Amino acid sequence: MSKTLFFDLDGVLLDTEPLYRRFWMEAIEKCGYEMREKEALALRSLDASLSRAWFAKRYGSDIYDTVRETRKQLMEAYREDHKIQAKAGAVELLREMAEKNIRYFIVTASPLSRVERYRKDAGLDLDPARVISTKTIARGKPYPDVYLEAQRIADCAPEEAVAIEDSPNGIRSAKAAGCFTIMIPDLTQPTEEDLQYCDRVLQDLSAVLSFAENHGDENHYA
Repeated sequence: MSKTLFFDLDGVLLDTEPLYRRFWMEAIEKCGYEMREKEALALRSLDASLSRAWFAKRYGSDIYDTVRETRKQLMEAYREDHKIQAKAGAVELLREMAEKNIRYFIVTASPLSRVERYRKDAGLDLDPARVISTKTIARGKPYPDVYLEAQRIADCAPEEAVAIEDSPNGIRSAKAAGCFTIMIPDLTQPTEEDLQYCDRVLQDLSAVLSFAENHGDENHYA
């Protein structure tokens, strides 16, 4: 059975999660509030409606849009002097998958315009037709909607889908859509609860190609 790989972008192919963590915390401070690192990490890939509700509960005010816009401004100011970097092995992995005709798509919480800017910074050769954004559907991660849409676009059944994620919200989204799930931890290691949604945990991208070529050999990955 042929497999289709679905990659999250931030934290898997792009080394952006440390920047989001930093600028969420700086943005909230500029707005007169405080945010703990643990709270900033919980926002990774989180659906906007859930983020908005969290901000309202945490700060007692509807400040989400203001803080988010401030975070975006800080990020773009950073990019004026610092290019967004690819994760180790990402450029090579995309090239090898193309050479070996391994089907893959990008499933991301970022809008398509940002994907285009960041992938150019990082030198990632991404076909826009392969990018599926949660911004184009009603609900983002951890809801399954984006992975269900990805399976529809890729014309693959859930049992043919392999999702590679770094965040708890991402891995829950993929598992809820019936994907085989691989977590490559980025800023945090998976908790015991996270592991319930992980079929495999790999330490970096170097093992992904081998997995894609050998998936289905249960002894190889037991």
